[in-house]
Amino acid sequence: MPSNRSGIAIKEIDQTRNFQTINIIGLAGVAFLLFFGINAILQENYFLAAVLFGSSVFGLFSILLMRSTRNYAYGTYGISIPVVVIFAYLIASGGVENTGPLWSYSLFLIIMLLQGFKKGVMAFFALLIIAIVLMFYPNLSFVSAEYTQAFKIRFIASFIALGIMASIYEYLRRKSQNEYVVISHELELASRTDALTGLANRRAMQASLEIEQSLFFRHGHPFSVIMMDLDHFKQINDRYGHGKGDELLILVARLLLKEVRQQDLVCRWGGEEFLVLLPQTNQEQSLIVAEKLRKAIEVIDLDVIGITDPVTASFGVECISATQNISELIAASDRNLYEAKRHGRNQVFDPAGRICAKGTVE
Repeated sequence: MPSNRSGIAIKEIDQTRNFQTINIIGLAGVAFLLFFGINAILQENYFLAAVLFGSSVFGLFSILLMRSTRNYAYGTYGISIPVVVIFAYLIASGGVENTGPLWSYSLFLIIMLLQGFKKGVMAFFALLIIAIVLMFYPNLSFVSAEYTQAFKIRFIASFIALGIMASIYEYLRRKSQNEYVVISHELELASRTDALTGLANRRAMQASLEIEQSLFFRHGHPFSVIMMDLDHFKQINDRYGHGKGDELLILVARLLLKEVRQQDLVCRWGGEEFLVLLPQTNQEQSLIVAEKLRKAIEVIDLDVIGITDPVTASFGVECISATQNISELIAASDRNLYEAKRHGRNQVFDPAGRICAKGTVE
């Protein structure tokens, strides 16, 4: 269905953007860690250098694993875990001249960007607890940094403020993105759907026909089309009004959808003309389907829309051949439809000259 294709396309675009974002952040982060790791070695702070180098190697491995498997979780968590480790280490050790906590703000923003709103908020509270424990819990053996009480209070307060603002921003960004996806989906659906009947329109049918033609030429899978036109539809409009004519088109559209398979595509081709695409269907099978549709329309219950005149339809059937393209296939089905009308309407006609009239194949 067009709506499914639209949703898939939007999801693929979103995944591609996420993949690019993780790659850029991850590779930039690896380069950043390597630079400061080398700087830590020059300052003879070997433990800090080991933390930075270890985190960069872990992050690079995660990115490579993500690229090879196309599993984005490897990238997001592979970067987020080293960020948490570095965050805790910088607060516990103080980094260089007790400036380590200053890097914590940017580290949190990286996690928020990678994990999104919900997981980002959870990460914020986790980092906040880590910071409070490391700064305020007394006599932790692995905490070597010493901060003044004023600095610790201001750091925690500013970190909370940053977390609130970043969470609000990420929430609004995610909300806007979701609204964009919904609007894009609706626009795509509208562009491929007939406004009156809700069936596929010509654009959607053309795309599906091209797919089926490709499968036919590549794998030999046959497909057929049924061109259908309501008989004497103008008389219905003249006698009952165009409003009733529209109601009849809607009723017929619902009937066609009910009678065909899930993999078939029903299209309003124009006016009172409908086109049905039957994948994996040969000429004989498509004739049976067309006759089934003809009978269903012949006995359709018109009382619900207040039309007392009988309604019938004529059908032209055509199966793809190696010498045909889509335009020729449609033209052939249209010619067969004309022959059905020329022979008296309420009939199914195929290229072999066989006419299904009221259940009889001549």
